[in-house]
Amino acid sequence: MKTPTRRFNLIRIVLLTLAISSTLTLFIGDAASTRPPSSGASGVLATILVGDRPDGIAYNPSNQMVYVTVLGSAYNSPGKVAVIDGRSNRVVTNLQVDSNPEAVLYDPANQQVYVTSSASVSVIDNANKIIRTISVPFGAVALAYDSVNNDIYVASVYSNVVSVIDPSKNTVVASIAVNSPSNLVYDSARNYVYASSDYAQTVTVIDASKNRVVTSIQACSYCDPEGLAFYPATGNVYVANFGTGSVSVISDSTNRIVSRLVVGNNPFGVLYDPANHRIYVANYSSRTVSVIDPSINSVVSTLAGGNGPWNLAYDNANNDAYVTDFGSNTVSVIAG
Repeated sequence: MKTPTRRFNLIRIVLLTLAISSTLTLFIGDAASTRPPSSGASGVLATILVGDRPDGIAYNPSNQMVYVTVLGSAYNSPGKVAVIDGRSNRVVTNLQVDSNPEAVLYDPANQQVYVTSSASVSVIDNANKIIRTISVPFGAVALAYDSVNNDIYVASVYSNVVSVIDPSKNTVVASIAVNSPSNLVYDSARNYVYASSDYAQTVTVIDASKNRVVTSIQACSYCDPEGLAFYPATGNVYVANFGTGSVSVISDSTNRIVSRLVVGNNPFGVLYDPANHRIYVANYSSRTVSVIDPSINSVVSTLAGGNGPWNLAYDNANNDAYVTDFGSNTVSVIAG
């Protein structure tokens, strides 16, 4: 029987043991190094050492920096945010935050970066200074930005709530009851927020105009839905099924699953690249990144990744994708 702590205990701790043997000798002492791809038509262009268990990642186009949450060596370790200069692919500073930092998000309206910790959200300005800490319910693990209302949504998996932050005041203005939300994505076409739950095996749909739940979509048994991405051309939402090695495609017009695509083992993070109109999926156990053409809903290539690809971010200046490697304390840079 699963418990609400499954997100950390099963996904974060059990699978980490699969990669321990390869994390002790790689990249020691390097701020940034490169290595050729090990397989696939394309692969890793560079690797950047950031620290124990890198998790969330986001790109800030206003200062060309990449922000990476680093969990630390153990649960409840002091957390940090590693800041990478996207022009040199080197870590330029580390910011101390509360324990268990996971999600990170760039808000283009105020040009600030938001980072979740156990029960708070830190706000980072363009000078890489923490300017505010916002209290949220315990278990904050995911973020999404509403580009219509300029709001930020925070998923607290253990508290069964999605909080809404007004970034103009950096205060919580609403709370929505959702069963163990673990990841979020915003649908700009319908003004919806989609919240996956690996514990409840569902994807909950929130109407952002009213901050109310519209419906809940049942995933397959043991799918363990996690990362999500939205493709604006078709209005489809792509959901990584960590437990089944697949990606479910949800139509936002019907809020039903219309397709399921086979990817690598234990997919977690999902990213939409607006430059080449592709969906990228980080496959943890396969050490690969699957590339989906959303116009035909088909996997068109598989790229070599690092050790335990986890979450992704897109750099629109260099048209590269950054991938956190949960199993090797690094961030990989992959050509878009």
